[in-house]
Amino acid sequence: MILLYGYLFYYFAAMVGISIGYHRYFTHRSFKTSIFLEYVMLFFGTICGGRSALTWAAVHRMHHAKSDTEDDPHSPAYVGIWRVITSRWHVEYIPKKYIVDLLKNPRVVFFHRYRTHIHFTYAAAVLLVGIQPFVIFVVMPFVLAWAGFGLLNWISHKDSKPADVPIMNIIAPGEGWHKYHHDHPMAHKLNKFDIAGWTIERVFIKSKPGC
Repeated sequence: MILLYGYLFYYFAAMVGISIGYHRYFTHRSFKTSIFLEYVMLFFGTICGGRSALTWAAVHRMHHAKSDTEDDPHSPAYVGIWRVITSRWHVEYIPKKYIVDLLKNPRVVFFHRYRTHIHFTYAAAVLLVGIQPFVIFVVMPFVLAWAGFGLLNWISHKDSKPADVPIMNIIAPGEGWHKYHHDHPMAHKLNKFDIAGWTIERVFIKSKPGC
């Protein structure tokens, strides 16, 4: 039951923090929302692997600009399959054009600067409650996020072009329609079965971009 609860919590945290937050909101600005919900997305994104929205969004923008070329930060063909699966790829330099808008958001900058402190404090507080909650609420989202999104980056680009792999939604919530996303990067809903898109429309969305 611990693993089941851990998976369910991971699914929620990754959907809110990574798929909705880091990916569709901070990277692609596909919808508008409140400052409070920005904090919610940043927090859940942080506990799913500890990376900040600033660097995550910048790298993903580089990925879209240079997809499946030697300049793609996590192309399986150039970086190596194992390094992509384990999320051990590395970016030496991020051009400022990929982060200039995010640097103007004080909440993004705060979580980037203090992400380690936030994650450690959260983990320590949960550990004080007990080992089982620590596994469910700390270990599982951390491990599954690294594994799930690493697998996504490999499987959805293993033929050197983006592909829809709906089964990947099991471990990378809302990310299985990868080709559709590359074709429509500003879309906040990728498929009629997209739970992340459904959640955006009913919970997060404030108004459409430009409104």
